Amino acid sequence: MDQPLKTFLAVARCGSLSQAARELFLSQPAVSKQIRKLEAQHKATLLRRHERGVELTPAGRLLADYAAQIAGLEAQAAEELAALGGELAGRLRLGATLTLGEYVLPPIIGRFKAAHPAIEILLEVENTVRVVEHVVAGVYDAGLIEGPAQHHLARFEKLADDELLVVAAADHRLVGRQRVELAELAAEGWILREPGSGTRAVFEEALRAAGCDPQRLELLMQLGSTQAIKNLVAHRVGLSALSQWTVREELADGRLTALAVPALDLHRTFRWVLAHGSRPSLPLRRFERCCREALA
Repeated sequence: MDQPLKTFLAVARCGSLSQAARELFLSQPAVSKQIRKLEAQHKATLLRRHERGVELTPAGRLLADYAAQIAGLEAQAAEELAALGGELAGRLRLGATLTLGEYVLPPIIGRFKAAHPAIEILLEVENTVRVVEHVVAGVYDAGLIEGPAQHHLARFEKLADDELLVVAAADHRLVGRQRVELAELAAEGWILREPGSGTRAVFEEALRAAGCDPQRLELLMQLGSTQAIKNLVAHRVGLSALSQWTVREELADGRLTALAVPALDLHRTFRWVLAHGSRPSLPLRRFERCCREALA
């Protein structure tokens, strides 16, 4: 970036000409001159001055967003170039929801560690709500979630598509049917993930969208362990709805069977979570790229 744009970005960040001047080791008149030069160049008023400092105009906010992106790209380019000369090292603190943490990420982490052995990865598995909270609080560098989530201090990016399957024991009475109706599902007992789970939230939302109140289902158990749920379903205790990633082996060897329920749209999105305004480190960017390549 040229000097006027760097100066403007500092003013936008500080909200004060004098504070930006101290940060840049410039005089306040020099900072004002750089801002006037930028406003003349773009033929737009970028700042409004008041007794407490300055605030950005709509044009100023637009330019500040682009300037921040330019600064981020400049820093990333410097990191990437520096990494060409030696082994990439560092630490990644990641939070992931159960499906991702136990079934999707292990082979990806294995591949990533083979390529970057000097990077230490700390992975915690929690439900969606806790992962997002810990990303925002700075406990994790990033999170990977499978359920719907919102937080005004977080940004969410699509990582990959997923689908839940309604699964039953191989000899369940509904197995072999070309179509299972919602009323038939409501007559069955269910074993579901705990409240706060992304899988549970997606399944219940799909029921509501199809006109079925989740409260109509007979809930036999709610568990935080996908493996325990699969074992109970395989032993004919009840039905469940689980990610396709978690039941691949059981479907292949015949322990479980997926039921055809056309009324339910059980597609969902795996998402990458970052704290709003954070700039991912080079190891984190490399890990994200590895995840996207593996899940493409």
